[in-house]
Amino acid sequence: MTNGYQQFRPSEAFRSLVDAYWINRPDAPRAAGGAPVDRVLPDGCIDLVFRGGANGGALFSSALIERPVFFDGAHQRWYVGVRFRPAMARALLDIDPVECRDRNIPAREIDAGFGVLERALQDCASAEEALAVLKRAIDARLVRREREAAPARALGITERSLYRDMLRWSGLAPKPLARILRLQRTLAALRAGRLPLALIAAHMANAHQAHMNREMKVLAGATPAELAARPVRNLQDAA
Repeated sequence: MTNGYQQFRPSEAFRSLVDAYWINRPDAPRAAGGAPVDRVLPDGCIDLVFRGGANGGALFSSALIERPVFFDGAHQRWYVGVRFRPAMARALLDIDPVECRDRNIPAREIDAGFGVLERALQDCASAEEALAVLKRAIDARLVRREREAAPARALGITERSLYRDMLRWSGLAPKPLARILRLQRTLAALRAGRLPLALIAAHMANAHQAHMNREMKVLAGATPAELAARPVRNLQDAA
């Protein structure tokens, strides 16, 4: 470990998945004789890493290594990252860890949403700011994953089993089915006409009213306000 490297504990709720958040700043010139001074040893972990620099920087998942990797101690870039515990990176990255054997993978190839995070990190003026942005984004994603996995745990089955069974019985994966069922509950609340839109959004577990508006626009072709003013007849309404 070099003097430029620091690591920080994750939130208590995520310690079973996340080993640490970390930051690595540029170091002093390399040791006499030109020997490399940064040594990364195999640990069975995959990291999500942002490499800062003058050219904007890049977000990527780190390689799973089986041999030590050395870096020049005179590097001029700073790095920030989150290190997942062994076998836990898949909980967030949606990637087969075998694909990470001995190679880094650009994060936006894993999930288009990581492209948004990468651009936010590129706008950061310092490693400290980038680490704060990365931590907020990863913690938020972990919260969402926790909510998605809760139904499977309540049924006493694995998340993969729930996915397979839902697809078999409904023809839809759990997330699209949940969005459609929420659409139908929202339509029922709009037809009842007893609650303001902000409360309907909260009761239907939307992140906020704007989120409900976007979902309704995609699934129903109109915003809740438009549907409330001009009700749309559903198959469920037919006698």
